[in-house]
Amino acid sequence: MRSNVSETSLWKKVGGGIYQFRFLIIMCLVICSVLLAIQAKSLPNILGGDGFRTPGEYEKAKGILENEFKQSPNSVIVLLEKKDGATDQQFQSEINRVASELNKEKNKKVFLSPINDPSMKKGNIAYMSFLYDVKNYDKINELNNKLAKRIDTMSSDTVKVSSSGFTIINDVINKTSQNDLKKAEIIGIPIAFIVLFFAFGSVIASIIPIVIGMLSILTTFGILTYIGKTVDLSIFVLNVAPMVGLALSIDFALLFVSRYKEELTHSSVKEAIATTYATAGRAIIFSGLCVFIGLSALYFINIDLFRSVAISGAIVVLVSLFFSLSLLPAILSVIGLNINKGRFKRFDKDNDEQHESVWRKFAGFVMKRPVKMICLSLILLLLFVIPLKNIVLNIPTTDALPKNAQARITYEKYQNTFIPDMKNHASVLFVLQSNGDMLQKNNLTNLEQIISSIKKDPKVYKVNSVFDTVNMSAPELSKALSSPMAGKIQPAVAPLVQNDKTFLQIYLKSKPKSEQGKQWVRDYDNKYKGHLNGFKLTMGGQVKFEQELFDEITNHLKYGLILIVCSTFIILMIAFRSLLIPIKAILMNILSLSATFGIITWLFQGGHFGLPKSDMMLILPVFIFGLVFGLSMDYEVFLMSRMQELYEETGDNEYSTREGLVSTSRIITSAASIMIVITGAFAFTDLVPVKQMGIGIAVAIFLDATIIRLILVPSLMQLFGKWNWWLPFVKRKTMESQEKVS
Repeated sequence: MRSNVSETSLWKKVGGGIYQFRFLIIMCLVICSVLLAIQAKSLPNILGGDGFRTPGEYEKAKGILENEFKQSPNSVIVLLEKKDGATDQQFQSEINRVASELNKEKNKKVFLSPINDPSMKKGNIAYMSFLYDVKNYDKINELNNKLAKRIDTMSSDTVKVSSSGFTIINDVINKTSQNDLKKAEIIGIPIAFIVLFFAFGSVIASIIPIVIGMLSILTTFGILTYIGKTVDLSIFVLNVAPMVGLALSIDFALLFVSRYKEELTHSSVKEAIATTYATAGRAIIFSGLCVFIGLSALYFINIDLFRSVAISGAIVVLVSLFFSLSLLPAILSVIGLNINKGRFKRFDKDNDEQHESVWRKFAGFVMKRPVKMICLSLILLLLFVIPLKNIVLNIPTTDALPKNAQARITYEKYQNTFIPDMKNHASVLFVLQSNGDMLQKNNLTNLEQIISSIKKDPKVYKVNSVFDTVNMSAPELSKALSSPMAGKIQPAVAPLVQNDKTFLQIYLKSKPKSEQGKQWVRDYDNKYKGHLNGFKLTMGGQVKFEQELFDEITNHLKYGLILIVCSTFIILMIAFRSLLIPIKAILMNILSLSATFGIITWLFQGGHFGLPKSDMMLILPVFIFGLVFGLSMDYEVFLMSRMQELYEETGDNEYSTREGLVSTSRIITSAASIMIVITGAFAFTDLVPVKQMGIGIAVAIFLDATIIRLILVPSLMQLFGKWNWWLPFVKRKTMESQEKVS
């Protein structure tokens, strides 16, 4: 006799209601899905860049540089390279030609070229910088991309002309993301169908989960299109939402369809739907909540990318959950007994029994040696954790793009030729604001003292300032500005001094992206608190950007982790009326995820198996933890729900553990295989961050579905016996007093 009769009855009524109104439900949901799918076509056009942005001092410094010094990340860099055989005279002629064409461009705000600034030409390479007088980012992005296409056609027999810049790189990332998505779908969906076919043995049953998954993704994209018009969403939404949505929808459908087919063997279609809703439907609700919370927790971190993932992930989970508990049972109600139509003989009853026999023997083998199996599993997982001590977390820049991407090649050539210090040294920007005009004698004197003090810092490599540009000291510059020479000096001073502001470019001895650079910025910030020798200080530059992102994650991650762990514990405790089961689930998840991070660190930082050698993306551990912590609970809920049913029927922990594992083994194995295929397909994509995420999730799911679910769970269940099902102040009703099934 079950302890939750009233709850089960309610679930069955809902399932029966869906059966009764099945045609209406299908019609309404399909129409809504199609309408939203039509809107989804415009989603790629409204998505922003990589999403690595957080409110802070870096953004303030960037705003000052853009508004007052006309230095904008939205500028287009035009690189000109002299071809072999061309003369210097021909090269200069081509520079003049390209400059003349770009000068004709409308809405021009800033245009710099080697014609006016000889430092923009070095040997066989020259560059130009173009900025539109447009404030709207979307409009700038549109104009820049059109200009880039024009620039790419300006090459001749003597010069190669190419473009790059922030918006150009983001556009390449956008297009690459879309191509990656198509590539992953082409690889993942057919293999997912094959796995489903082997799980169900019939074509109809195998198609349904994929249909539900695709409708969930299209509906999510439609909803995100509306959200993206008011909220900045990262371009990586195009990869995250399908990765999560398709895998999760198929997982849910796999569980539901599998249980429905089982119930059909001894019930009518209506009864089978009702019972499946009360069992598999209930499990889907709890597993979906775990995934939802895991992704929603990322919203605590105030970085656009994290919030984009949190928003898109939470929506795709809710949509997948809704479709799995409404459209899916409605479709099954219509199909009825035809779910088994076209079933191959290879998948007949005898084959199923043989399959169960194998899993029963495996379960028996593990459960007879619980201590040995636990020790062996823990040793293996801890070995995988070892490489984690060498993990290096960084923010992807142009290195996120494939090495053959022209925007990356162009930018790296520009950087190596004209700003080589930025490649070898961490770069910090100081924006200084004085009382009164910065070019007043006393302000210039104070500025020179500040620069002298910074240069004495043993961690500083070099400081570039207005004094270096004009090659004068403060007294000399002050005197020159009040002399007839002022007209000649002013154009050289203007790019670095505007009214009461100037900026310093500081290069540190530490390498770019190093922890030493970020710590230098923190120490300076803590010491001077935004004020430096009478000047107001605003820090910017790449190091400040990275430091703010790192600190935002470090300072707020704990709140997300607390939410995930506590919410998961409460959900599982309510679901299984147990204290030990949620504790074990959380600890095992943490262990398997730690092992995953160790493996991924070894794979990518070591460049093994042909993978690009690269540092780990900063968000990878947080993202995988938030996503996989929830996704892996799918298997925990699937497995434990069946064990709970059997335990409440028999009161026999050993029997319920063994038979629960046997009855769900095919579901969990198939679900994990599909998840691995769909996320692992992103290993064949071009964007390194997406590649890391796809492989990371696939590895995490593999470890969870094998070592955790098949070895550690049954071993621990056997070891703790009846204590697995203990919860204070709750008396569990079972049929323990009646005959036990051994």
